[in-house]
Amino acid sequence: MHIEKNICDSILGTLMNIDGKTKESAKARLDLEAMRIKKELHLVKKGEKFIIPPALFTFSNEEKKKFCHWLKSVKFPDGYASNISRCMNISESNISGLKSHDCHVLLQQLIPIAVRGYLDTNVAPTLIEL
Repeated sequence: MHIEKNICDSILGTLMNIDGKTKESAKARLDLEAMRIKKELHLVKKGEKFIIPPALFTFSNEEKKKFCHWLKSVKFPDGYASNISRCMNISESNISGLKSHDCHVLLQQLIPIAVRGYLDTNVAPTLIEL
């Protein structure tokens, strides 16, 4: 179950673009540019700064808030899962403090339902299958 928790944390970190929890960084984008692949993900220069364009597999700010509100509103039967809404921080659009069983429930039942409406049709089926 601990491996499943690590996978869940990684998926949620990537989907929600949580700092420190995602592998999407400027260095990764520079590597894509050096390999000359995925031009839509290359860094974009605006004035003196570089901007990381959003990927197909990350939520926008509005989608993060909707996802967090949806997760906060999910109710479970007694004893099935802990109160996941306590792990939600809607103002920061962040999830933290999940237990192993919470991650199991998220991966097996909640994420496949939630991502259908938010992610690209090429990305959602792959994540659902996982």
